[in-house]
Amino acid sequence: MIILFEEYHYKTEDLSRVLTERYFFPVNGIYSKINFVGYYFNPQINDGRGDAVIIFPKVFINENNLAFDEFTPECLISTTFETNRKLMETGKDKLIFEISTWLYRAIQQFNKRHYYNSISENQFINQIVTNLDENSSTELDIILSLLKYHKENQDLFTFIAKTAHSQHNKINWHKTINKKQPFIQSNQPIYVDLATTRKNINDDEELLILFYSTLNQIKEKYSFSFQIPQNYDLIKGHQFETLLKRGCRLLKSIKYKYFSDKMISLYNLLYIYFERSERTHSKKQMEEILLIKDFNIVFEDMVDDLIGDSKLLPELKNHADGKQVDHIYKYKSLLIEDEIYFIGDSKYYKLQNNVGKNSKAKQFTYAKNVIQYNIDLFNSGNLDQIIRYRENETEGYNITPNFFISAFVSKDFDFSKSYLTDTEKTVMQFHFENRLFDRDTLFIQSYNVNFLFVLSVYLSRNSTLKNNFKRDTQKLFREKLVSFINEKYHFFKIKPKEEDFLDKYFRLLNGKVYKPSQTNNELILAFEKASDIKNIMTQIASDLEQNIEYTLI
Repeated sequence: MIILFEEYHYKTEDLSRVLTERYFFPVNGIYSKINFVGYYFNPQINDGRGDAVIIFPKVFINENNLAFDEFTPECLISTTFETNRKLMETGKDKLIFEISTWLYRAIQQFNKRHYYNSISENQFINQIVTNLDENSSTELDIILSLLKYHKENQDLFTFIAKTAHSQHNKINWHKTINKKQPFIQSNQPIYVDLATTRKNINDDEELLILFYSTLNQIKEKYSFSFQIPQNYDLIKGHQFETLLKRGCRLLKSIKYKYFSDKMISLYNLLYIYFERSERTHSKKQMEEILLIKDFNIVFEDMVDDLIGDSKLLPELKNHADGKQVDHIYKYKSLLIEDEIYFIGDSKYYKLQNNVGKNSKAKQFTYAKNVIQYNIDLFNSGNLDQIIRYRENETEGYNITPNFFISAFVSKDFDFSKSYLTDTEKTVMQFHFENRLFDRDTLFIQSYNVNFLFVLSVYLSRNSTLKNNFKRDTQKLFREKLVSFINEKYHFFKIKPKEEDFLDKYFRLLNGKVYKPSQTNNELILAFEKASDIKNIMTQIASDLEQNIEYTLI
């Protein structure tokens, strides 16, 4: 297996040995880069036996070139024994294969999730390059199936081995007494030549020898570290190469010896494997391609599957100006129990890159579009009452949460934890200073999440794991923004004496006051902590029945 990395600059002559020119692009006269991620089987390389090429996402490239510290991208383009040996010594061989299969399956999953969707979403499929259909069995598919069969049927293998050897060397006393000559010692007959029971060739064992020989060949080719039983005479080396050329004929000759479902399944798996090998040796094997250009759309889909809400109105994701929000979901707002839409954008960068100014400007535009869409519903009386964007009495606007989420690869390559953390400082945009409840006062927070965790959960059938992550993540995003705003603003909960309070102090309190839907006469005031709070509170104090400090929770 050859490992390459998206957007890394390789020598063009190296890439041309393993990929066709369609999949890499010149950077200059010497170097080229790949703009694809995924799986490519090249039947021409590896002395005509073919090999799988896996292109990893650029998130694996860090400031030191590569997340796999022991190797450079140039090293992993090699298929030499030396590279395989180094992989085995570091224990990275199994890890690299595991990540490769996760990536392969993620692109398959993305393809299935969007293939039958609406025209607006089928634009993504134009980015996928594949010659595989739902019934195709690639080299990687077959290997994964064989490994899965080996893992799930240990009890069956143990039973077959015990049954096959249970009668070996068992003494047949009837034949021994009738046909063997004992010698007598102390009036006791002693038989030296014993008649033993020998079973005929065990058909199940014959198939297992082919199976373990195949696993052994896969183990050597991909540098796996799993154990193969020692009590079988495996077919190795040149003998196995010969078997690869005639494996289908051999299997056909023993086809009708198997009746159990599991042995028939194993037979079929081996037949598919040998049939494919014969095509490769006869030069009939075609390229196998499952590549995607701009892997960011897969990453967006992975994150959206974990935190987004697919049941929302399409207009909330696909805006009238042609922009499309990556993630949006409804959640408890920052003010009491009203609800608001949280707006997110996935950022798919190399590890050392940060969110740029253009991305931040676009994200503020997404927020403004969502606000305006809901204000239009509000003005027409069609907005769900629990969703609050503007409040009529104060003319104040609810706080709209906004966030980026980027990927990184954890140093220990842990698939089990999200390591979700906030990264850059919260970015704030406003038209008027000290007006938290103004529609143009917006915030963006930034988070990093473990790419391998997102990858594994995207493919997991464990709905509890997904639901727990969604619940915890949505809660965290709210709490982090609440914490930031509590640090920046001083809040008061006030109760005016007269109904004309808001009219009387409108210019003084414009954008600083808001009335949550669950309160009757109480208002929330917000002042930046650096502003002249005491002066404002002194001016309105005589018209207040109640004035208490308040904290967002």
